Amino acid sequence: MTTERNYEAENTVPAARQMVDDQHVFFLQGKDAPGRRVLFIGNSITLHGYRPAIGWLRSDCGMAASDAAHDYVHLVLAGLSKPHPAVGCIAQIGDWELNFWDDGILHDVYQEAADWKPDLVIARLGENIRPEKMELYPLLPHFVKMVRFFAGTQTQIVVTDTFWPNPEKERILAEAAQELQAPLVHLADLGTLDEMKAIGLFEHAGVAGHPGDAGMAAIAARILKALDQQY
Repeated sequence: MTTERNYEAENTVPAARQMVDDQHVFFLQGKDAPGRRVLFIGNSITLHGYRPAIGWLRSDCGMAASDAAHDYVHLVLAGLSKPHPAVGCIAQIGDWELNFWDDGILHDVYQEAADWKPDLVIARLGENIRPEKMELYPLLPHFVKMVRFFAGTQTQIVVTDTFWPNPEKERILAEAAQELQAPLVHLADLGTLDEMKAIGLFEHAGVAGHPGDAGMAAIAARILKALDQQY
């Protein structure tokens, strides 16, 4: 009898305190830059701070892209900027993932991103949500409430499932997308493919298991395709 591989458990990058100095909201072109406002809600795959202890020596892009120009956030912004400019903000929400049942953290930590009033919200997260906490607290209503905290009534929304497969999370995220009337972008197959990761580029296995440039490009392409189809 074979046991199904738990790709998510192989992510040994610490989920807590992924950002330096407890900053969690980042405006990529400046808070008042003109253009279509795109808010990326995510974790280390969206942005991870400098962490030399695990061999991650950048703080300007998602782990484990080679640089900012090759992570999915900047690739999506580049795609959306044709023909009109798009500007980005990141809500690094790793701390929310670990405490998703505590709705107060949204106002305490992420209010600035909500006040920015994005035109488009891309929710790409979930890998750090603990399965044992999902048994104690219902993820679906808290995830929906979190996205709606950032999105206004006219805001376009895109939801993705997780990079590493987790059937229960995939099911819940699909339900959340339906409730939010948003397209669901499927990513979970990518996390089973070594060629989509940074294998061999980092000594730390958890970092190397994150999407490399090919994985980031695939994530961006699927999000852009969903936007083309939906809007």
